[in-house]
Amino acid sequence: MQVKFIKKMKTNKERTILAIAKEMDIKIKAPCKGKGKCGKCLVKVVNGQVSELSKAEGKLLSKAKIEEGYRLACEAQIQEDVEMK
Repeated sequence: MQVKFIKKMKTNKERTILAIAKEMDIKIKAPCKGKGKCGKCLVKVVNGQVSELSKAEGKLLSKAKIEEGYRLACEAQIQEDVEMK
């Protein structure tokens, strides 16, 4: 069985996915408190554009994960309408 929740919010593009999720009461694990050091706040960008890959993401994510669309919520900033898993 699957359950899917969808929440939408308008925001400006300078904010990270993690900051937006916190405001929407969506819990994303971030033991390093959004400092780009642990790699635990992994999200998959399904549609839309986010900021360029950060140095922290380049260090913490494998090439395969990046190619699959995974990003760190604390590093990736919204650039347009996006859909994430």
